[in-house]
Amino acid sequence: MKLTGRRWFLVFNSIASQLLLLLVVALILLLGGFYLAVSLATKNRVAPPVMMFAERQLMIGQMLALHERDERQSHLNGLLNYHPNTTFTLEPESFVLPKALVWDYWNYLDAQSVDDQFSQHLPFRVGSLPFALELEEQGDNQILATMHMRMPDDQVFTARSQLRLDPPPNLTVTLVLVFVIISMALLLVWAIVFLIRPIRRIAAVTDRIARDGSEPLPVDAGGPTELRLVSQALSKMQHRIQHLLEDRTRMLAAVGHDLRTPVTRLRLRADTVGPDEVKDGLLRDIAMMDGLLSRLMSYFQSGSHHEEKTTLEFCSLVETLVSEWEDAGHDVTLGPCETVTMRARLNELMRMIDNLIDNAIKYGGSCQVSLFVDDETARLEVVDHGPGIPEEDRLLLLEPFTRGEKARTMDNKSGFGLGLAIAVKAAESHDATLELIETPGGGLTVHVTFPLGRQASA
Repeated sequence: MKLTGRRWFLVFNSIASQLLLLLVVALILLLGGFYLAVSLATKNRVAPPVMMFAERQLMIGQMLALHERDERQSHLNGLLNYHPNTTFTLEPESFVLPKALVWDYWNYLDAQSVDDQFSQHLPFRVGSLPFALELEEQGDNQILATMHMRMPDDQVFTARSQLRLDPPPNLTVTLVLVFVIISMALLLVWAIVFLIRPIRRIAAVTDRIARDGSEPLPVDAGGPTELRLVSQALSKMQHRIQHLLEDRTRMLAAVGHDLRTPVTRLRLRADTVGPDEVKDGLLRDIAMMDGLLSRLMSYFQSGSHHEEKTTLEFCSLVETLVSEWEDAGHDVTLGPCETVTMRARLNELMRMIDNLIDNAIKYGGSCQVSLFVDDETARLEVVDHGPGIPEEDRLLLLEPFTRGEKARTMDNKSGFGLGLAIAVKAAESHDATLELIETPGGGLTVHVTFPLGRQASA
């Protein structure tokens, strides 16, 4: 099957292809850089120029050996035009070889088993012409090479030349290693930008899906083909979920709103009922129905982010709500209340506190509300001494439309099981956590912990 241009793009833009390419390039860089660095570090800077110099001088010495003694100087003068950087000298008969030098250099190395750094790069001896080589460092990557050759008639021919060495490999090796490190860093950046960052974008958008009050976010993660396909599917899923939630909210809100009209008519007609005991029973049932509808509407309104956050004094709000419940004749007391200023949605916060107090009064008869503040958090505490909630049921009762075993029978204390669920949604909209714990001596204590750092920055 022949691949078109777009299919080639899809193949090379996939996660598998990009990971394979990343590994191949990384291996090439590592192995190539290692090989080049080792080659440069072990390269002999001195031997190659010395070898060329020695070979050249041995050939000249062999040529001079073929001429008579009195003809050699004229031949050397002619060679100066071709070797301007080399000095040629025919030594006098009194010439003595400097110390530490020997004529038969190769035999000397073989006899002494000397591991000389130049021996492996010296030329093979041409004929039987003995020679002695002397090297003297001159600095600035230069050496003075002096080569003495003994003719068959014992005349000594000397050649001197300044040889330039290759620069030290230290800087080159460093540059190679720096290049490899920079290349690996660029590969890592490429992996983060084109592979990891798109995944993080998708994760961030996914975390917001179906949150109360959150609008669908456009997902354009970019990156490989697979992530682009996931982004498109995620965008479509967001809109479908949002439409389902909006339809559910509109339907239930409309039902709750429409039911208020017949409930109001029932209340008016109940006032005309003759016997007081029948009238009181009807009004009590109607009040319970109205309360259930109010809680249902409150649940669908809770957690909405359409209300803007305002700066408020939390303790003052708690004192006000506790006073209202006390004025209504309920046994609600205010415990320790530390002052703290925070940003919050006022209506949601009031709805949450009212639901916690109402739940405590229904099942505990009374409650105490406190507010504790430290450097990082503000903790609202509602304590009652009622029957409490078994530990295995606490997480379940935080879910909507869930009631405890003692509330299975509908009465004036029961409801849809939305009281704690409303409080949980309101807490989550403020990045707070709601926790149910057992009150010492019996009962239920509700802790709502607000992170002050997040509230301040919201």
